[in-house]
Amino acid sequence: MTPARDIDTRVLEGGRDVVLRLTALLRACGLYEADNAALRAASEALRVAVGSALDGGAELELVVRGESLYIGGTRLRESLVASTAYQRVVDTLRRASVRSLRIDEDVTARELESFARLLAETAHGKRRPEDLAPELALRAAGVSVDVGAGLRESTREDGPELVAKRIYLRSINVVKNVFHSIRQGDQMAARRVKRVVQEMIESLENDPGYLLNLSSLKNYDEYTFNHSVNTSVLAVALGRHIGLERRQLYALGQAGMLHDLGKLCLPIELLNKPTRLSPDERAVIESHPTDGFVSIATQMGVAPDTLDVALAAYEHHITESGKGYPPRAGTRRKRLLSRIVSIVDCYDAMTSARVYRGEPIPPPETLAHMYGGGRSEFDPLLLRCFMNLMGVLPIGTAVMLSDGCVGFVIGGNPEAELRHFPSVRVLIDADGRRRSPLVVDLAATAKDADALRVTEVVSPARYGISALESLI
Repeated sequence: MTPARDIDTRVLEGGRDVVLRLTALLRACGLYEADNAALRAASEALRVAVGSALDGGAELELVVRGESLYIGGTRLRESLVASTAYQRVVDTLRRASVRSLRIDEDVTARELESFARLLAETAHGKRRPEDLAPELALRAAGVSVDVGAGLRESTREDGPELVAKRIYLRSINVVKNVFHSIRQGDQMAARRVKRVVQEMIESLENDPGYLLNLSSLKNYDEYTFNHSVNTSVLAVALGRHIGLERRQLYALGQAGMLHDLGKLCLPIELLNKPTRLSPDERAVIESHPTDGFVSIATQMGVAPDTLDVALAAYEHHITESGKGYPPRAGTRRKRLLSRIVSIVDCYDAMTSARVYRGEPIPPPETLAHMYGGGRSEFDPLLLRCFMNLMGVLPIGTAVMLSDGCVGFVIGGNPEAELRHFPSVRVLIDADGRRRSPLVVDLAATAKDADALRVTEVVSPARYGISALESLI
């Protein structure tokens, strides 16, 4: 057994190097613009120092208490580090109201650079401390912070809605990093994918409405990343709805997040072609499930826990009747997780704007279309379960109410007799003018003679509104 004194010594030496390298990076951020060689070198030096300090752990935590720093629960004495470096880190963290920061083992140099710049800007008053954590979730998922008492950015103190938003933004960042790593020929951060899926499952268990609401977001310019996260959220939600075990949900979330990994091999201009594809072009497009299977199997290995993830990428465009692509070998039915991913992948794709389609298809119309061809396209039982989960008016549907107001559905009602009375965030008043967002629970007055109700599904583009506004 290694003596505790030796362990403390290694921890402190690692902490000293992290503080010194973080000081150098903060200094470089003040001197250089992004992508400067000296800045990249400082970021990489900090990444190496973090890796050494982890000593086999999955996460490094640096805590501020008073005027002291603690690493791994052990006080890092100022005398062990250059005094100016020690004080600079303590002062910077305190001015930014950061009481602790955690750095993942999979953190990249680019993420550390983004973190240092955001931290410096916050410390100098250019950003609000309460904005630091969500910005990190979006731009540097390998680093997370807790801010001081009285502020709202500690995950332990935040409500489920803010936690869900942070998980969603972190998931987008994780997908971006995975796709970037694969495109550069590097090893993807599989542990980070698993970690964010774990957070996603916990959020859906605590209150599924928040993440499901976020899954209605559609980013036209970053469709692939947005779609991958939405597919993961919807897949896990459907998996919970049908009673899958935690282990299966874990694999299902990864399958949804990585199902389109094969698209990395495709030319961007082909993916975004607005006109009909030629036979040769279609053959290239139809190769992405196979490429995805190979990428996942290569990166994650082929084991019981990862086989379903890889097969979901391979099978998500094969229909229930065995058509689609790639051609099905034999008569073996698709795996359960693949059948779930097929449904939610199609739903999110159809409800998103695409270059070749223009406006997205409204959620109710999408479900009706899927149900019309469901027996041959999808597992009919799973499709009915998905329709039951999403409701008659799925989250993200733009609707007009009987008083002429317009808004987005942000929550359904589980009671069958009230399924036509969802919660709506109203954005347009009866005169067609913008108004401050107002949440209206239609079920609360459903039994009144003059009950407010949904009269029609409308196009949000017609009113100049987007689903993003329903989440503000």
